[in-house]
Amino acid sequence: MGLLLGLLLAGCADPGLDRVDVTWETDPPPRWGLFPGYRQEIPCPKGAIYRVDVFSKGKAFTGGTVSDAGYALLFQPTAGARDIEAERDGRERMAIYAILRDENGKSRRLLALRIERKADTMVFEFPKK
Repeated sequence: MGLLLGLLLAGCADPGLDRVDVTWETDPPPRWGLFPGYRQEIPCPKGAIYRVDVFSKGKAFTGGTVSDAGYALLFQPTAGARDIEAERDGRERMAIYAILRDENGKSRRLLALRIERKADTMVFEFPKK
């Protein structure tokens, strides 16, 4: 049932992006799997770090880390990742984009996550298209 629901929800997003996993770097590290249209509020103490993994065709293909530096949100792609980027919208908001390439080498830039820091929480949203 859960797999069927996930497949149905994945059909609502940009073709090619299945889900985005957000893992809070604590011990133990809780992880949230976001499907298109999902939104998750996660505690955000000062200095918190979150690992982001973007999935396409059932496999993680790119990712990075989002951190709260106190003065702004920061994004660092995973070492060697060339197919993910972030744009900040002020100090409290950020959007993460994944770049998918088709078999002909053409690339598409797709919105994977919207992130907003609100007081002591971080809001992660995988927008529905």
